[in-house]
Amino acid sequence: MKRSIILGLIVTFILASCAPASQSIPYNPPTPVISHSPTVLDIDIESPASTERLKDSRPNIIFILTDDQPYHTVDYMPFVKNELMANGVVFENGLVTTPLCCPSRASIFSGQYAHNHQVLNNTLPRGGASKFNDEDCVAIWLQEAGYRTAYFGKYMNGYEDIEPRGYVPPGWDVWKAFLGKNLDTNEDAGNLQYYFNFSMSENGSEVEYPRSRENFSTDVVTNNALAFIREARDEPFFMAIGYYNPHSPYVSAPRHREAFRSSDTDYWDWVPYRPPNFNEEDIRDKPDYIGDLSPLSPTELDTAHKQILRSLLSVDDGVASIVAALKKAGLDQNTIIVYMSDNGLTIGDHRFGASKNCPYEACIKVPFIVYAPAYYQARVDSQLVANIDIAPTFAELGGATIPDSVDGMSIVSLLENPASNWRDEILIEHWPTDQGVGSVIPEFYSIRTQAWKYTEYVTGEVELYNLVNDPFELLNAAGKKDYKEIQAELALKLQELKKR
Repeated sequence: MKRSIILGLIVTFILASCAPASQSIPYNPPTPVISHSPTVLDIDIESPASTERLKDSRPNIIFILTDDQPYHTVDYMPFVKNELMANGVVFENGLVTTPLCCPSRASIFSGQYAHNHQVLNNTLPRGGASKFNDEDCVAIWLQEAGYRTAYFGKYMNGYEDIEPRGYVPPGWDVWKAFLGKNLDTNEDAGNLQYYFNFSMSENGSEVEYPRSRENFSTDVVTNNALAFIREARDEPFFMAIGYYNPHSPYVSAPRHREAFRSSDTDYWDWVPYRPPNFNEEDIRDKPDYIGDLSPLSPTELDTAHKQILRSLLSVDDGVASIVAALKKAGLDQNTIIVYMSDNGLTIGDHRFGASKNCPYEACIKVPFIVYAPAYYQARVDSQLVANIDIAPTFAELGGATIPDSVDGMSIVSLLENPASNWRDEILIEHWPTDQGVGSVIPEFYSIRTQAWKYTEYVTGEVELYNLVNDPFELLNAAGKKDYKEIQAELALKLQELKKR
């Protein structure tokens, strides 16, 4: 008996010594209580879609894209959580291949990795809208397949620099996109122009929206989407919606300004964000640039968190309004909605403040929801899907040809059959930005699998994480004897991915 106890203790000690440190740090935050209802923006639709349209087997496709949305924040969006997630396919490993706005958006519309479409960051000469080859994108493919197409909201960073001003990219029948006023968009004061007192290119003409309660940009975008549903209800359509929310400075609609404040906690539940890597203390195993970061205080991060949640409530209203309009138009059974963000956002993870660009999960994981109850059974799926999969997926749904240039994969077979053969790994890549935190993060390339993430920096530094045992990436296993074999295997696969 004593011998078996001793042996058991030895085995336990060995297993514990081999396990990543994060195993001993449980993180089970309470789920926020969502007790409020969305505000539904209404629109008159005189009659439902025609019989001829309903006989057409081609689905309508609606793509809803947020800007800089942290992965976990869908828990605070009542309609997205209780309708889209509850009745849709939720991909818990939805990723972006470049965790920055413009490169990610270029990947969404082209289906390509950034190293192929060459939009490497947000500004010239290495990025921006003018770098994107808009002659080969999903809108053109679907338009040629007989779809009516529309774009509303934020397009790509630097769109206003394309000549002529208000330029309408090919493939879009209806175009109403934010048109920047060449303010300093790296400052919150400049970013305010995309919430209030903004301009839009409306089919090539610049239209001003003076500051008013009714002209909150999220609601303007939503109302444009509702009008398009009404006008295009008798033909198959593809509509892309680019909400600016919750991008800094995290502006909310006037009706949501009191949400998540201490005086109203009975109505707006809020749970502080405190994962084990929150303002990570021991960074001896991390790349040198982590030590150059200036962590925000918990109070500052809590304030940003609440502001982000408030900003997202108007998006939630927009999604609820769109679904309500589809029902009114009789199109709820033949429309597929995909909801995602262009990148994730840290809220203190690994000493980053509210930032993107990093190789860690908080930057690359995004909400990724496919809502089509009439087509696909609701479930949570753990397969690796990414922004590069959006374009080929929409092409297959619409009966369009998928070009050979596409790096992504259509997820249609996966939606139909969870047991379908699927990818085992995906590439994540980053190039330094001109300003901000992204400028201090060296160029890197990562390979992400279900269980592992391996990153190589141009500085020669490497990181390796076992995401099963160390989901918060606290213990860098690179260079450790026990992980030599898996590190070599992932390094080889990473080189192969970079050549695609």
